[in-house]
Amino acid sequence: MGLARPFNKNLEVSLMSRSMKWTVAVSLSEAARASFPEIDPVLLQLLWNRGMRTQEEIDVYLGPDWSRDAFAPDLFLRMKEAVARVFRSLESAEVITVHGDYDADGVCGSAVLLSTLRDICRALSFDEKKVTSYIPHREKEGYGMSVGTIEHLGAHDHTKLVITVDCGISNKPAIGRGRELGIDTIVCDHHTMPAELPDAILIHPLVPGETYPNKFLCGTGVAFKLASALIEQARRRGAAFVEGHEKWLLDLVAIATVTDVMPLTGENRVLEKFGLLVLNKTKRKGLVKLLEVAGSTIGELDTVSIGFQIGPRLNAAGRMTHASAALELLLEEDDLRATTLAMQLHETNIARQKASQQMYVEAKAQLGDVSGQKLLVAVQDGWGAGLVGLVAGKLLNEYHRPVLVVGRDGDTFVGSGRSIEGFDVTAALRTASESLDKFGGHPQACGFSVTGEERFAKAVEVMQAFAQAQIDDALLSPSLKIDADIQLEDITWRLFEHVQKLLPFGTGNPKPLFISRAVKVVAFSAVGKDESHLKLRVQSKAGKIVGAIGFRFGEWVSKLSLGCPIDLVYEVDVNEWNGSRELQIKIVDFVCS
Repeated sequence: MGLARPFNKNLEVSLMSRSMKWTVAVSLSEAARASFPEIDPVLLQLLWNRGMRTQEEIDVYLGPDWSRDAFAPDLFLRMKEAVARVFRSLESAEVITVHGDYDADGVCGSAVLLSTLRDICRALSFDEKKVTSYIPHREKEGYGMSVGTIEHLGAHDHTKLVITVDCGISNKPAIGRGRELGIDTIVCDHHTMPAELPDAILIHPLVPGETYPNKFLCGTGVAFKLASALIEQARRRGAAFVEGHEKWLLDLVAIATVTDVMPLTGENRVLEKFGLLVLNKTKRKGLVKLLEVAGSTIGELDTVSIGFQIGPRLNAAGRMTHASAALELLLEEDDLRATTLAMQLHETNIARQKASQQMYVEAKAQLGDVSGQKLLVAVQDGWGAGLVGLVAGKLLNEYHRPVLVVGRDGDTFVGSGRSIEGFDVTAALRTASESLDKFGGHPQACGFSVTGEERFAKAVEVMQAFAQAQIDDALLSPSLKIDADIQLEDITWRLFEHVQKLLPFGTGNPKPLFISRAVKVVAFSAVGKDESHLKLRVQSKAGKIVGAIGFRFGEWVSKLSLGCPIDLVYEVDVNEWNGSRELQIKIVDFVCS
């Protein structure tokens, strides 16, 4: 089998390729086609593959409608209580602190709430100086809200209300200490439930008994729901907010939903689709400047732009310096200052790329032969806590098995994990909880810290035993899910239009993949500055010739020959050059047949 470019959950291009098991979706039955005679069979196949079985599901999928398909914020059981508590602080001129996480989700969610509270203060003549923010330093303080932080906020900032974003659900001790100091907490989070919940107003889709329908909101999505409810309450109190004012926050929701790898299904698909519309006409000066330095074009931004251009730059601040730089950028209202901040983030991201690549090379060398291992662990002195997750993601993509990458500083170990579908890495952490200082995350991504070499070794031993028992060998074989087996003659503008109807693409809604078998190679060459890409022209048995491009497939030039037949897996794409547009296929994998 040929080379493949697997999906990278850290949204960075993987330089490694590997063969994959191909799974072609079962073709639609005649009965299924007869149920929807007005829908083109190819489009219906694509919808069917994505779980659409009823006319209602298809209508929502193809035409997301805000008023119909986005859920009301007050479906959260404690939303009204949260809104009332915020306005009580505003009316009493209490200090409100928005405590966010240091990744793009936490930063975007913090910006959503801070800009909303700023707007409400200006509209209703509250003191906006009473609204403050706090983001912990990734390496010095670690994830979430600590007891030390809550004590600091109470003593130095005189905070009376904390609103957490993308954290808080696992911070029962800190929130309890806040209670003792007279500080209330509203938790806006989406992470895995801990054994014990904090005593706070919990706005979280996964809380036991919670009735909010969308269980896959990112942290910013949860913050957006609170912001929307606050805006509605402000409007009732006389704020001159036009209908739909809250939709201008959706640019940040779109960014966070992609960077936090949330499924683009259900309500998230609605949030992402409308969020991209807002992103492409964003009013945020800092975001506009960041897009300029990233070489992005407003009006053409999509989920790929977020994943490869916007997200990495926002995340770079928290990984290399402090996430407050990214938050300041998103809130900045001065053009000159916004330009300066955008340039700084761009430079920080360049440094991040170099440092993470060096760590990746070191980790790969350390792992060596991974045969027989079901949980990979790499640990080394000096590896920064802000980069271990990125490196874990790269190694996951290369070896397709759960990975923990850990940085050591003296007696302290700080790690991050990434996992394959089907293995909950946070469950592995829970089995080793007695040896861990702190941990949390999602089934496919986690973070943890340990003090003491013996405790760390014990934690690794327990987690590896858990993985050995839980992971079936079949899970370690990556699979490429193909939507349909078609002929090159089927690659038409009509097919491309069908594919475009499925936008936006991302986790849970991948770009459709097609396979054409026994096509003949009629031309091939290596292209690109370092000749790392493969340019092909392939011909069907009926004689149709189609151009193809394979990124990171350049080494195959030495293995191909004219006239050889190949089975080709690809995406249908468009090549635009000098004002002309032509269909082309983007190679995902192939095998000589």
